[in-house]
Amino acid sequence: MSTLPDAKLLQDANINPSTLLATDYLNHFNEVLMLIEMLSAMPECAEDIVAWRPMGYSDYFQQSTFKEKQLAISLYASVQPEMRDQLESLVHEIDVKIEGLIERIVDLNGDLSNEFLDSVAFMASTEVRPLIDRVSALINDTANATDWMLAIDHPTAQDEVDRLFD
Repeated sequence: MSTLPDAKLLQDANINPSTLLATDYLNHFNEVLMLIEMLSAMPECAEDIVAWRPMGYSDYFQQSTFKEKQLAISLYASVQPEMRDQLESLVHEIDVKIEGLIERIVDLNGDLSNEFLDSVAFMASTEVRPLIDRVSALINDTANATDWMLAIDHPTAQDEVDRLFD
């Protein structure tokens, strides 16, 4: 895309004029995360969780109902390569963590009464949500050095679960 739309048009489309990224992409992760967190209270959500698949930025918008999806897709090529790399790296981390949580749910073989679901929900909240927050900060151009360092030297939910089973 040679000429970028003006900032007002982008803001009206819910696309950040600085980053050229749309926060609507976060819905892909927030929806499955919410279902995982509610699973112990709503076991019928398991099927939707297991059906979730990783989806890149452009692929997400291709199938979404986002009003300005074509604009979001076309602008992705104009995103600064460093920012796009950071986004894709964080998205990969989120995908891996969510897929790991889904594997744990599948391993329960339908026994969703298991108290283990609480630890899965805890892991979703403490490990996936902070990554989504980092993606949000990147998209909204609010990330700074301290945002990226928050998790250093703090045990993860997985560390705590492993400690319980040792």
